[in-house]
Amino acid sequence: MAKTVLRVRLDGVAFYLNTENSSPSTGHRNRYRLFKTENYGRDKSGWIQVGSMAGQELLEIEDEGALLKACEKLFTSKKPHRYDLHGAIRGKPGKWEGEAFPVRKSVQTMSSIEQ
Repeated sequence: MAKTVLRVRLDGVAFYLNTENSSPSTGHRNRYRLFKTENYGRDKSGWIQVGSMAGQELLEIEDEGALLKACEKLFTSKKPHRYDLHGAIRGKPGKWEGEAFPVRKSVQTMSSIEQ
């Protein structure tokens, strides 16, 4: 289970460092994921995978200003993964609806219902 071990916020920008469990038999050390949000959490910029040594270096920084700069530098050094909407995993409804899967409402139908 992921656990947030570091939070740093300044002027609407926030970074969160989460642990990522690895199985003990693989011999790999703990890894981390660094998440970035902007606009006070309304805009999610994405996440990057952080190695154990870089994660430990971030955890050792005590000054919040230096920590924010280190997180920003690390985040810009890699291509971030984007947050995915989990409700849209199955894609658009197709002709198989009602046979292999239960019938779904299309996005247009749901938006017209909500109005």
